[in-house]
Amino acid sequence: MFALCVIPVNHEVSSAETVVELPVIMYHSLLKSRTGAYITSPAKFKSDLTWLKERGYTSVFVQDIIDHCEGRKALPDKPVLISFDDGHYNNYYYAFDILKELGFKANINIIGCHSEFCSTHEDRDNPNYSHLTWGEIKEMQESGIWEVGNHTYNMHKLQPRYGVSKMYNESSQEYEKNLTHDVMRLQDKFEKECGFTSNVFAFPFGKYSKESLKILSDCGFKAFLTCNEKINKLEFGNASKLQYIGRFNRTGTLSTYEFFKKIGLS
Repeated sequence: MFALCVIPVNHEVSSAETVVELPVIMYHSLLKSRTGAYITSPAKFKSDLTWLKERGYTSVFVQDIIDHCEGRKALPDKPVLISFDDGHYNNYYYAFDILKELGFKANINIIGCHSEFCSTHEDRDNPNYSHLTWGEIKEMQESGIWEVGNHTYNMHKLQPRYGVSKMYNESSQEYEKNLTHDVMRLQDKFEKECGFTSNVFAFPFGKYSKESLKILSDCGFKAFLTCNEKINKLEFGNASKLQYIGRFNRTGTLSTYEFFKKIGLS
């Protein structure tokens, strides 16, 4: 009897065939004068990026994540998304040069009413309290270093509704009309003032529902950023992974080492 000899064939699995783990680091305000749960110093921001770079992480845009999950182009082996919420001017003032110096890129999500105010009043470009103007947003989007997302025009509030949540006694039809009107108002501003539209939506306070997801998807958004603190496990060609992308809030009260240890990165 002859023994069957099976010769193993080496098969290198491409990154397009595997699950890619994606950490997302969420920043808000960058200030030298104070720190807090949503305020980090520029020095710590630079330290964070240096830590990531030394460990082989590659920054990506949300569009890169969309391309991966829609099956067009695979992400690198150790991707990381640097994300900023609210559109503070100090992100432009401090982070722009740091990103450029270290070869990183970042997502930034704009609250439209704040940018409208700063674009139409003389009191602007103060790192301590100002938000980005439309001109600054346009410059950032065109730089290739920043990618701009929608964080609602005027729904980043705790009352009368909590973020984009449905209000008590608000019908589904009214809710769809009100949410659509708000986010499309910012989309129209992006197009008119900055020359682009966005397919990225960041939920204010991380509040979302199946109903809000459908409405926003119908508005043309493809990727949705939450405040769920988790490492995202992305599958090539699985667009459902774009629905609830988790992000770790970067509190300014921890050192770089303490923060990355807390979220489980190495």
